[in-house]
Amino acid sequence: MLRLLIVDDEILVRIGLKTIIPLQGDEFEIIGEAATGKEALAMLEQTPCDIVLTDIRMPDMDGLELLKHIHERWPDTKTFILSNHSDFAYVQTALRLGAAEYMIKLEIEPEELMRKLRDVRQKMLGEREKRLEMTQLESKVNRYGREVKEKRLRELLLHPATRRETEEWLSEFGVPTLQAELTVTLIRIDAYERLLAANRFQSERLLQFTVANVLTEIMKKYGAGELTPLDHGMFAVMKEAPVLPMLEEMERAVGTFLKLSLSFGVSRSNNGMYRLHYAYMEAREALEHLFYRTGDSRIMQREALPEYKAASSESMQLDEAQWNRLIEEKDEAGMRRLLDDWVEDSLVAMNVPPVVLRERWIRLADCFARCLKAEGADIYAVTLHDGRYPYHVIRQAETLVQLRDWFSGWIPVFLEYLKRHGRGRWRSEVQTVVARIQERLHLSLKVSELAAEIGFTENYLSILFKKETGETITDYITRMRMKKARELLKDPEIKIYEVSGKVGYGDPNHFSRSFKQMEGMYPTEFRKLVLGKS
Repeated sequence: MLRLLIVDDEILVRIGLKTIIPLQGDEFEIIGEAATGKEALAMLEQTPCDIVLTDIRMPDMDGLELLKHIHERWPDTKTFILSNHSDFAYVQTALRLGAAEYMIKLEIEPEELMRKLRDVRQKMLGEREKRLEMTQLESKVNRYGREVKEKRLRELLLHPATRRETEEWLSEFGVPTLQAELTVTLIRIDAYERLLAANRFQSERLLQFTVANVLTEIMKKYGAGELTPLDHGMFAVMKEAPVLPMLEEMERAVGTFLKLSLSFGVSRSNNGMYRLHYAYMEAREALEHLFYRTGDSRIMQREALPEYKAASSESMQLDEAQWNRLIEEKDEAGMRRLLDDWVEDSLVAMNVPPVVLRERWIRLADCFARCLKAEGADIYAVTLHDGRYPYHVIRQAETLVQLRDWFSGWIPVFLEYLKRHGRGRWRSEVQTVVARIQERLHLSLKVSELAAEIGFTENYLSILFKKETGETITDYITRMRMKKARELLKDPEIKIYEVSGKVGYGDPNHFSRSFKQMEGMYPTEFRKLVLGKS
């Protein structure tokens, strides 16, 4: 529906026009009437209008002057000129000023006026549709261009590139060359997985988009630079040094407006754009070192890192024999003391790369797993502590202190499970259900069908199974599927989607998410690790 304004100093003309133009329908809406150009101008400033029907000769401000104001301030508004026979020279001027149509007052026919109004209406709607299409096309082109630019930048960061490849990227996207003292900063959204699980931002894409907007706005204040999103809640920023004031403002802004915390790893100042990958690796190393963080500081510079010892160094090694003895003796207090001492020594020395230290914690979890296996149990069956599995925590914990605190809370949970379910024999009905689950891991399994096969109700079987095994049937099925998946992933000839199908998941994405929940890494990452390609 188009909005119309009638402007004429003769009341009878205004009444006549309102009589001709239908008040009902979905074509036109009369938003008002004015007796002078000044009145019309005041109304236009308050209310949007699509078509103005105006007389030429009026007191205070005539139609031509009104037409000039409309043409300058509201160029999309169309004007109809109403004139007398003696006003032809004025009409010519009005047409040069952009009037869409003119009509002689004394010769106005209702059908002719409505035909001309509808012609203009059709033309305006067509112009609007074209503008909308152009806007959508421009938005799509801009978005595509931005995505391609970011994709190329990620490639330059993540993989070594030749000088020519870098220059092609700079030339293609008109990126100003950052010369001396180029710094790459990796930015990580803290507690990223928990944020996604809480669903406060509705989607991962919206979370990343929101954070990126805040970071980009702050970055503009500090001169030229580039920001690109990476995977898993990470961003990379290329900037000429110094960058610390900018990073501190980013940290404050995201904390204040989004209630999120960020961590930053900053490379040394490298010479120009041709060492992007080298600078990225330094930034990643600095960010990983925040694993040793104990205070509030979340910005680590590569130049401040200590000198790491070789991975084979005896420093901070895990004393597996001592741990095995404490686990066998079920000495909770002793385990906690040893855990605290180990962490304290690690925090004082800080001379082992975090990735190496995490692997030593993996070996600690293996000690607990072997104890359970000897008792006929499984570490993945232990009641979840804080909603997470041990290997997942080890691989995903952002700090060593977080890792220690989780294990301190998990040890009594482990001991309680061992007490209740170690070397126990399950009832024959439960053993039958377990055997059938093992045989059908590649199929869709329903608790109701398993219960019917042994003559139990679904509710009774669920209660009995949990009492005997310490876990629900659904959790047991998932655990067995993931156990089989870990074995299948050791064979590089089996595709990931084939592994998914062999363990009963029709959707490989669902399988990958479930696997990561247990292991702290996706199936592809696990395969690289076990095949020695990490």
